[in-house]
Amino acid sequence: MSHDTAAPCAAPERHTSALERLASLTADLGADLDRGAWTPGPLERALAGRLLVACAGDRQFTPARLRETLWEGSVALAYAGGGRLARLLAELHEVTTYPATDADRDPALSDAARLLERTATGIPAHDDDVL
Repeated sequence: MSHDTAAPCAAPERHTSALERLASLTADLGADLDRGAWTPGPLERALAGRLLVACAGDRQFTPARLRETLWEGSVALAYAGGGRLARLLAELHEVTTYPATDADRDPALSDAARLLERTATGIPAHDDDVL
């Protein structure tokens, strides 16, 4: 390639926000849980339950609660179930750490909370279940 020739440039990928990543991951995990493609193991169920208990008083995910849950999962959480719950908790941490309007983040946090409830029980939702 001569110095006069320009190398082709790939179009930069659109950077997705933490809220978009959280919403997408929550939807994907929920769908996989529904069809049995993801079955939360004992560690994932225990940690999801622990986080929900920690949030029971005010129903708020906080960075401190999420860090504690990730810490409790230790290295094993990164491997359990392909690390999918660990990624969900990491996205929740990012969303709760950086300011965003409540109107923007409430739907994503609510969906994540429902998914964590399902994860804690290990039971997929059925068409007649109300989430």
